[in-house]
Amino acid sequence: MEEKSQNNLKKFLKENQKERYRFIDQWADYVRTHSDQDWSAQQNVIINSCLRTASMTKEQYLAMKHIEGEMKQGKNVKKLTQKEAVKYLKNL
Repeated sequence: MEEKSQNNLKKFLKENQKERYRFIDQWADYVRTHSDQDWSAQQNVIINSCLRTASMTKEQYLAMKHIEGEMKQGKNVKKLTQKEAVKYLKNL
């Protein structure tokens, strides 16, 4: 049983590494084919998102991910302004 777990872990790590390399290739292609303004704006969104989530409680983060998931599924979720979203998350 332990050997099977180790094999599953090795397989997962190998697939994870392949996925990371694919992402790096895609991002490098995007940077080469888009203006500095386009890709730096996207980096700004990512960095700001990381900074926001770093200061969130576990409950706030999970609420945010839940709402995000509902939106991706096409469910009718009230869209909040950034200010409303921050207020909502702080009140959790």
